[in-house]
Amino acid sequence: MITVLSNIDRYITSLVPLNVVLLHLQERDTPMVRKQLGVLEGYPSRRDVLRGLASFMIMIGLDGCAQALSSSSARVPTPTPRPHGSVYYTYHGHTDRITSVAWSPEGKYIASGSLDKTVQVWASNPAEHIQPYIYHGHTAAVQTVTWSPDSSRIASGATDKTVQVWDAHSGEHAVTYHGHTDTVNTVAWSPNGNYIATGSEDKTVRMWDVASGKQMYVYQGHGAGINSIVWSPDSQRVASGSTDTTVQILDAMTGNLTYTYHGHSGRVSSVSWSPDGKYIASGSWDKTVQVWNAITGAVLYTYNGYNVRAAQLNPTKGVLPDLIFVVAWSHNGKRIAAVTQVYCGDVCGVVVSWDAYAERNFTFYQDSPTFALAWSPDDTRLVTSIDNFVQGPLPYSAPQEGPFVQISQA
Repeated sequence: MITVLSNIDRYITSLVPLNVVLLHLQERDTPMVRKQLGVLEGYPSRRDVLRGLASFMIMIGLDGCAQALSSSSARVPTPTPRPHGSVYYTYHGHTDRITSVAWSPEGKYIASGSLDKTVQVWASNPAEHIQPYIYHGHTAAVQTVTWSPDSSRIASGATDKTVQVWDAHSGEHAVTYHGHTDTVNTVAWSPNGNYIATGSEDKTVRMWDVASGKQMYVYQGHGAGINSIVWSPDSQRVASGSTDTTVQILDAMTGNLTYTYHGHSGRVSSVSWSPDGKYIASGSWDKTVQVWNAITGAVLYTYNGYNVRAAQLNPTKGVLPDLIFVVAWSHNGKRIAAVTQVYCGDVCGVVVSWDAYAERNFTFYQDSPTFALAWSPDDTRLVTSIDNFVQGPLPYSAPQEGPFVQISQA
């Protein structure tokens, strides 16, 4: 079987880049490749692709390849290892891909949501050795998690179309929000703690009153699924990024549209508001992160790949522009971090960060496929979810295989 796959691999590579195949499979809406929450939910590994293609070979008439990075556009990158000692902790608790991570505002805990239908809460400081709490309230894959500002509760959204709010430490269920008619991709708790905004593949943004559990309004202005929602620091506005390529800003209390940003040409996968409330950073499948004025839409700058020429000559020395899956502004406002990808025989993630207002002082590293990212409250660390696409039972004795969450130096 290994020999057969190897021969098919060489044949396929001569015909079509892997990422083109991935897009074709995505159009077929296979469970492995559905994109949710503004993060890459499930690029299959090369082995997965080959197994599928062995049964029906390749349909040559592929389209939509403009969004993917061809394997011929650069030499195959050699992953750059992290500096020794920069990885502080690796958490192996989930049994399937981890789609979302969130650091508690007081800094002590991390919540991680997974395709295994669970949300797990565990200590960010491994020296505490607490038993992780596992929440089993959802009946389908968890796509998004968020903490309340006081770190006491968690709201989670899932493919089961519900948003559930529960005690972060006991798991006691508080309320379930029903209303969405498709997967809940994104959930955001207001900074003042009074409201929860949710976005779904059903193309709606919904606002919920935390105290009463009642839905305040439904916003239906987007033309496609909602991938990411973020609050303004003053809790007065929400911004939603959509597959329709727009970012739309609403008055949080009324649901009235105040501004639509049309700067992207691909799906908007992630949005993040600057702590001073002046700017929004939006990441897109058009291979850019755009930083723009939250009131006027004036673009401060567009990140479209750091040191591209260096990456073309030597992939370990630069980052080619590619699909952006996550963008996150640090709490102190000084840095922006983003997750993009490169082709490395499978799909590798690149976490890159830079000075938020000046677009300089870049740092980056390549890793296995990365699906979620969050800053620590003190901005000294990053938590990321990673999946090495191993086949069969997870070898938990191997620390770098399977789905895991990693805390590392920022």
